[in-house]
Order: sequence, then structure tokens, then C-alpha cells
Amino acid sequence: MISRRVVQTLLGLVWLIDGLLQLKPQMFTSAFLKQVILPTGEGEPHWVTAVVNWGASLTAPHIAMWNTLFALVQILIGLALIVNFKLRSTITASVVWSLTVWVFGEGFGQLFTGQSLLLTGAPGAVLIYALIGVAIWPDSRQKSEWKPGGIRFARFSLAGLFLLGAVLHLQGAYLTGEGLSQAVAWPWLSKVIAMNGTVASLVFAAIELVLSVFLAFRIRIRATVWVSMVLSFLFWWAGQAFGQVFDPLATDFNSGLLMIILAMAAYPHLIDNKELPGLRSRKALV
Repeated sequence: MISRRVVQTLLGLVWLIDGLLQLKPQMFTSAFLKQVILPTGEGEPHWVTAVVNWGASLTAPHIAMWNTLFALVQILIGLALIVNFKLRSTITASVVWSLTVWVFGEGFGQLFTGQSLLLTGAPGAVLIYALIGVAIWPDSRQKSEWKPGGIRFARFSLAGLFLLGAVLHLQGAYLTGEGLSQAVAWPWLSKVIAMNGTVASLVFAAIELVLSVFLAFRIRIRATVWVSMVLSFLFWWAGQAFGQVFDPLATDFNSGLLMIILAMAAYPHLIDNKELPGLRSRKALV
């Protein structure tokens, strides 16, 4: 069984590394705003663009100070999760921070551009941080064990993400021959997909829809979660290039890795067939 503590530690490590990535020299310059933040508002509805631009204008005069604060917040959240320090307060802070970054730093995951996909990182990695945070909320009676409600939340969250992914594949941009190929990070794979872009998009939509339904109704849940993890890894590799973390302006691992961690929370007894303590009597809740 994958313990709640393991998932908590993984989330903490991701937060910590994100904070360290924020300390790269380029992050303390206007390039961070011009090349990372402001582009998330492009192609969005006016109100989204206005929100992103407002946040950028607020930080621009003192970018070094704000970026130091951003890095410290993420490092502290990561360390607190890893060492299990004031866990409930830490998770609350992480969820609030995640939603703040999702709005002002990711432009609501660029969901309104007509070009977002799970393949490319929708609905925004930082939103998934918040979902995992809620899922690992500790049980006051057994702090090391999962709460059935947390598992259920993770499972429905993962189902919702795949349902969203299926819908996003039906956007006009991806019902053309070359549409989907432009979302792939590797040139050779892009050429292969370009030959049957529309078919590939519809196939992915169907797969993601099936995963969503199977997760929501606990159909072949063990196999479904494994497939979801494999698909998330493929997205992380093919569309997100592992977050391009070695790029001077990369800020995180992107969403593929976080969807894998969320899948662990959605079915923590993935490694074996043993039920969680106390879960047999409450299966209906999960």
C-alpha cells in the first residue's frame, strides 16, 4: 500500500524543487514576467488577461523581492510537508498558494485559449497541487492513514481531469490534420501524428473519457489507475518534455508528474490487494 505519508512527501519534494527552480538567476529579472507570466494571458478572454496583467504589473517594480518571496513560500511549504510540520496549516497554505498562482501565474491554466490539452499541461500543474493537498488531509484519529473521503476526492478529481481532457480534444484546433501534432514536444513524433491528427485526437478523447467513467464508477479500478499513470507519463514526456526543468525559465515539472501522484492518492492500495484499515465497512463512501 502507498501510505498517505509517502504521497505527502512526494508533494513536498515537488514543492521544494519548484522553490529551488524559482531561485535561478533569470527569475529575478523582467524575463520572468515577460516570458513566463504575461504569455499565460495571451489568447484568453479579456478578464483573464486583465487579471494576469494586473498581477505582473504589481510585481514588476520589485521583481527580485517578489521572486524571493515566491521561492521562499514554496520551499517552506515543501519542507513543512516533508517533515510533517503543522500539517493542516501547511496544507491549507499550499492550497491557497496553489490557487493564487493558478490565477495570477498560470492564467487559469490557459483553459480559455481553445488550445489547451492535458497533453500540454492543462488545467495547470499548480491546480493539481491543490487537489493532492486536499486528498492528503490527515485523519485526526489516525494521522498516518488515509481518510476514505480523501481517497474518494482524489479519485473523482482524477476522473474530472480526464473528462476535461476528453472535452479539450474536441476543440476545433485539434480536429484538423496537423492540430494535435503542434502540441507535441518532439519533432519526430509530431511528424508521425500529423499524418492522422484528427483521428489521434479523437482516440485520445475516447481513452480519456473511458478512464474518467471507469474512475468515477470504480470499474476495474486497479487497472484503470495504472493506465492513467502510464498515460500521464506519456503526456509528461511527449507534450511537456518533463517540464523542461533545465530551461533557464522553467518553474515546475508541469502537470504530468502531478497527475501520477494524484493517481496514487486515488487508489493508494495500488501496490497490493489489501484493503485500507476500516475501509471494508465504508466501501460505499469510496
